[in-house]
Amino acid sequence: MSEKIEKPDKAYIKALIKRAQDTDLILRTIPDSLRGDTANLRKAADNFYNRRVMAELEKMDVDILAQGKQGIRVATLRSAGYNNIKELSSLSVLEIERIDGIGEQSAKRIADTVRQILENTKAKLSLRINPDSPRKEDELLVRALYTLIRHKELIPEAQDIYKAQHKPLRTEVSLAEKASGLSWLFASKSSKEQIASACGSLQSRVEEICGNGGVVAAFQRINSADITECLADFRENSPLYYATLEEYCKHLNTKEQESTGLSEQLTREIESHPIDLKYMKATLRSYQTFGVKYAVHQKRTLLGDEMGLGKTIQAIAAMAALKAEGKHHFMVVCPASVLINWQREIEKHSTLSVTKVHGGDEISLRHWRENGDVAVTTYESISRFELPEKFTFDMLVVDEAHYVKNPEAQRTQAMQKLLKKTDGVLYMSGTPLVNRVDEMCFLISCLQPQLMERVEAVKNVSTAEQFRQEIAPVYLRRVRKDVLKELPDLIEKAQWCELGAAEKQVYSEAVMSSNLMAIRQVSWQMPNLKDSSKAQRLLQICDSAKEEGRKIIVFSFFRNTLNKVVELLGDRCTPIISGDISPDKRQEIVDEFNRAPEGAVLVSQVQAGGTGLNIQAASVVVFCEPQLTPAIENQAVSRAYRMGQQKDVLVYRLLAADTIDERMLEILSGKQKEFVSFADESVIGEEHMELEESGEGSWITRMVEEEQKRLSAKASS
Repeated sequence: MSEKIEKPDKAYIKALIKRAQDTDLILRTIPDSLRGDTANLRKAADNFYNRRVMAELEKMDVDILAQGKQGIRVATLRSAGYNNIKELSSLSVLEIERIDGIGEQSAKRIADTVRQILENTKAKLSLRINPDSPRKEDELLVRALYTLIRHKELIPEAQDIYKAQHKPLRTEVSLAEKASGLSWLFASKSSKEQIASACGSLQSRVEEICGNGGVVAAFQRINSADITECLADFRENSPLYYATLEEYCKHLNTKEQESTGLSEQLTREIESHPIDLKYMKATLRSYQTFGVKYAVHQKRTLLGDEMGLGKTIQAIAAMAALKAEGKHHFMVVCPASVLINWQREIEKHSTLSVTKVHGGDEISLRHWRENGDVAVTTYESISRFELPEKFTFDMLVVDEAHYVKNPEAQRTQAMQKLLKKTDGVLYMSGTPLVNRVDEMCFLISCLQPQLMERVEAVKNVSTAEQFRQEIAPVYLRRVRKDVLKELPDLIEKAQWCELGAAEKQVYSEAVMSSNLMAIRQVSWQMPNLKDSSKAQRLLQICDSAKEEGRKIIVFSFFRNTLNKVVELLGDRCTPIISGDISPDKRQEIVDEFNRAPEGAVLVSQVQAGGTGLNIQAASVVVFCEPQLTPAIENQAVSRAYRMGQQKDVLVYRLLAADTIDERMLEILSGKQKEFVSFADESVIGEEHMELEESGEGSWITRMVEEEQKRLSAKASS
């Protein structure tokens, strides 16, 4: 007698079939969800944008209309109940004309002025989302962005699974439907075995697809996420959110018109240059995409974007775009302190493989030559390894390119050899001009020597446009305020400290000894930090920052000063980042700082921590003394004030009144103005800035001598 095949439970089969059909529908729906997500995002963005515009107009009193001296009768508008520009913005010319005392011409002038104010407001509007104190429109926009971003990530996997599982699911569902009623009753034994097997297979298939780590479960979690989870994800990935907003809401004023200095024709050529970023994991901002196209189209360029705008990711994307064209060998040369950061960034943002090449490491060098993708090496290493004479590669990326500004230096000469082995070169520097204009011209000559005759002819002229046009084919610079409209405020505060009697005595002794290092450490040399006015002010700043839920970076040029800072602040400080700390260890310290609670203090020598590290977790930056060039301070501030920062960044400079600090600020202010004039506007003044020198006649020597005379005169009076 043959063994009887048990009929599957009817309720169980019904539930299984429904679950399988729902799973199949979800897999088919995920790719289609992008259309609805996009519509929801645009609706939320419009609401967010319009509310922000109206909020700004509401702050503007109608008195602003009188500033144009067009004879607009503000008192008449106010008498009619219109007190701010928002109230007028919704009125047509005819509605304004109906106001008692307003004639036809006045109504037109009012409407035109209000319209101009509206356009100006839109152009300057910050699209910053506030995740800490969100309004309803913030929450709706973040949720819409979260849903679109996370759904979009699932689409490739969902499409693959649907393609592989749709037909088997349909077949097994069809068989499972026969496990009830007459179909089962009249089925043969073999058919019943097939149906039962299909039910078991269907259950296993659905469980596999719908497992906790699967795309279906992820889709459902995304749809049920609460606003707290969405806001937390935004805090963690805000650059991606803003890039997505920019990509899908081009109808909004989400970016400024970039001022690049390029001609219209060259701009059109670059914008139309096709690039394939299939090897990138990251989503680029529109200005970053333009930077990538610029580098690829122009072949040999200097990217001078202000620090914090993502020069690294643009360089990675340029290499990825070239790989998509069939190119395969790329090299990054960078300071040793940021080598590990480059490796991490390439692996994080792309699928390119990375080979680290230290010194004369022939094994690593050979591995890169044989396998391709990106070799990451240092300035010190390039003079210690040799590439075969006939070997060429596809792009050379040179980070902090001002390191090779001196044609007499060994590393500059080693770089010249590498330049001959590739047609594609991307120099990168947020500070292409540190002290001398000629250094910038030398960098340009290394890239496109054919431009130098024209550049030399105009480098001392005072008009911006002519110089910008000459260097546009090789030099591209954007600044934060123009391209990151969501970036919070940068608030700089000079903290003047009054020296006590003991501090003044120590300072006077340092000045008279002509010991510049001791002079610059004014106030920090006190044996008892309770007697240090700068130390006490730093303590107050850090305590206030902790109460406000902020983290702090403290910079100084001097290791001794940082030792004092650690003595003052104790266990709230990280280990000191200094020049003798390895790049790997520096990154570990930053990682530890990122995980630390509010009030944590990262302590760093300015030359060690001021480049290459991303420390957006901090929103307070403190300098213990003025630095010798504005570039050093700019780089250090940009560790925190960069894309991804969500809080206003407070920069404090601890300064001692009636000391050399005052004179240094005057000199640095002049240097900063020249740098901004040249680097941001591409204008070169007639005078070059002096390079810091140790010999007699340098600005530092003269400054010390002047301070000695001042103190001597004060003592004798």
